[in-house]
Amino acid sequence: MTTSRPPFNSQNASRFERIREMAQRLITPDSSIKEVSEFRRAQLLSSLALVLSLLFFIVLLYGPSSYGVFIFLTLISLISYALSRTKYYKLGTYLFSYAFTAIGFFRIYQGEVTSIEASIASTVHISLVISSALLSQRGFLGLVILSTIATFTAPFYSDISLIANSSEQLSANIGRTGGIVFSIGMILYSIQVFRAYLDREKLKELTDINRELEDVKESLEQRIDLRTAELEKANQQVQERAARFQVISEISQEISANVDQKPKELLNLITRSISEKLGFYHIGIFLLDKNREFAVLRAANSQGGQHMVERHHQLKVGGTGIVGYVAQAARPRIALDTGTDAVFFNNPDLPKTRSEIALPLKYGSKVIGVLDVQSTQQSAFKDEDANLLSTLANQIAIVINNIIIAEQGDSGFAAQQFFQANKQQRKQGTESGFSYLSDGTIATARQLNDPATEQALASGETVVLAQPSRNIPPTLAIPVKFRDQVIGIIHVQATEKNRRWTEDEVAMVQSISDRAALALENARLFEETVRRADQEETIAKVTTQIGASTDFKHILQTTIQELGQVLGVSRSFIQMGPLNNDENQ
Repeated sequence: MTTSRPPFNSQNASRFERIREMAQRLITPDSSIKEVSEFRRAQLLSSLALVLSLLFFIVLLYGPSSYGVFIFLTLISLISYALSRTKYYKLGTYLFSYAFTAIGFFRIYQGEVTSIEASIASTVHISLVISSALLSQRGFLGLVILSTIATFTAPFYSDISLIANSSEQLSANIGRTGGIVFSIGMILYSIQVFRAYLDREKLKELTDINRELEDVKESLEQRIDLRTAELEKANQQVQERAARFQVISEISQEISANVDQKPKELLNLITRSISEKLGFYHIGIFLLDKNREFAVLRAANSQGGQHMVERHHQLKVGGTGIVGYVAQAARPRIALDTGTDAVFFNNPDLPKTRSEIALPLKYGSKVIGVLDVQSTQQSAFKDEDANLLSTLANQIAIVINNIIIAEQGDSGFAAQQFFQANKQQRKQGTESGFSYLSDGTIATARQLNDPATEQALASGETVVLAQPSRNIPPTLAIPVKFRDQVIGIIHVQATEKNRRWTEDEVAMVQSISDRAALALENARLFEETVRRADQEETIAKVTTQIGASTDFKHILQTTIQELGQVLGVSRSFIQMGPLNNDENQ
């Protein structure tokens, strides 16, 4: 059985990674050092001190002639390394730099070297290069000055003769050696200053970039906050609009369920329902009189409005006030602040009114009244409210038109012809409705046997099919209900398969369904009125023909003839019963 071994390269890489991590731990500075440049100086000091400590220790193993010097250097390296691992690393850099530079001058002072130039060249030059990387600008400049002074004064504290044969050559060599030390020191100092300048410029550039990024970030945050606020506001508006649609739908259903009440009770119910569900102070319904000169207040929910109804309050069409203006202009009008709107008429019966909206009650293109809505808050109405309330006003207009038809029993010749033609079409055809096609045409529709329609008919509730299946696109099936009875279905199919029906769209179709139910009831009442009028007219005509004669036989003949013509039959007759015996006697 053989065991698999990792590849040789993988072993080497793993071993090298462990060595690198161990070395990294040996030279990592104290965690309190946060600035990047200081961190690097402390890390460099750790590296140099650790390497030199190992080298000096190895040299000591071979017993060098300058045993004391190497012991001193080893101790300085170890102490500097120990300080580099603490927060006092700066003390270690000064100790390391100054001690290694001073060791060359110390050996000159003790006479352990044969030449001043050789001692300085072998120690001081290298120490200056290393110190320029470890010390700050001030610390390094001080080291350069001290090294230069120590070089020029070497003949005074050392008995070692320079490589010279005369005093002139001695001065020249000292000057050359000191000049070299000073030149090397100033060159390194200039490099150090230039590097510091580059670091400052780089830091300034990074600061500017960070400031720009902060500005961009702040701008983005402001834009995000603005967009979030706009989205929240739009979402709130959509929710409020959906809630208003839902409330209007509930009002419409309540109106539809109570259309059989007396006209006065129905109108009062409408004003109370709007006030309670929409939270408005005063709701008034004005109807135009027969001469269309005045708008008469017929119903109101507020106490002041009911007093006005009892006084038969009326406003002249086109006169003072918003109601008179709307009755003439046939378009909504809003008074955001009743104290400043010139059209508003201050009514002492409604002292709490601060804003008002009036909407025309129109049946077709004819204005039959005005819906007056008042609020205790300033600027309570917007254009969107006018659109929503106009939907409700149109439905109320249908109800009021039904009331007018029921009260007056009036019918026109054109309307009568329309219903007769429509009745004839229903006798001859089997269509059950109409459909609007995607190309804009309207065609008769046959009965649909799809799941949405069947479910809506069975449950009486709105059915929404959002996920298309079996080649059926997204569908809406809205029941058309009158007095809680389903009398039809509004069936809407999307042209796009990925269409999603929104709450606003569903609420809008539901509102249209409620209005359609009232319109259909209006048409039914109107058709019934026409039918009754035709019936009364026929009876009156036949009665007139029968009553025009006093002859018994002629009366019977006239009756048979008129009935045959009215009913459209091929044969009719009257059979008289035998007279009883009492009458014969």
